[in-house]
Amino acid sequence: MKLWNGMGWIKTWGFYLSFCVLLTGCSVFQEVRSVTKLGSYGDFELSGRVAVRVDGEGSSARIKWSHRGDVDAVDIYTPVGSIIAVILVSPRTGAVLETKDQVYEAPSVEALTERVLGWRLPLDSLKYWARGQVNPQVAIEKMSSKDTRQRLTYLEQEGWKVTFERYHEESMRPRVIRLEFQDLKIRFVLDEWVGLHS
Repeated sequence: MKLWNGMGWIKTWGFYLSFCVLLTGCSVFQEVRSVTKLGSYGDFELSGRVAVRVDGEGSSARIKWSHRGDVDAVDIYTPVGSIIAVILVSPRTGAVLETKDQVYEAPSVEALTERVLGWRLPLDSLKYWARGQVNPQVAIEKMSSKDTRQRLTYLEQEGWKVTFERYHEESMRPRVIRLEFQDLKIRFVLDEWVGLHS
């Protein structure tokens, strides 16, 4: 099981990475980030915390996520703020995960994160769930009644059980989301959110 612990996200790698090294060391990351424009409807930037538990093992980290058009960039940090990996997804690159020593590629983020980190990150659907929406591109397997403000409370898509535990005050944006997939449990706390509109 590849699961990060107190010394880092990936057990076999006990290193902390420099943010500048990560983002300047790969021309693909630089190019895709630089051509992505702010302001499209649905674009956002958020920061928060994530806790993952798989087969009784678990730990936590911090994330910064930029979603702009069809490009996603997720920076993963240790709880004390040292960056340890960057995930980039775009039509041109596919799914890419960069560490200090290597760049990993896969057809999907779920396949990539499961192979490298030991757990899957459903980024394709999470970009909708993080906005308090269903993923319109896949079937809804189950959905509970909405709350009094017509906000989602629970749904199931592609085998994922999604619970919207808490929303930001006076907002349709989730504050705490819990995901379950088989033996995997992920809890996201979305602390800061910036919507980017044209």
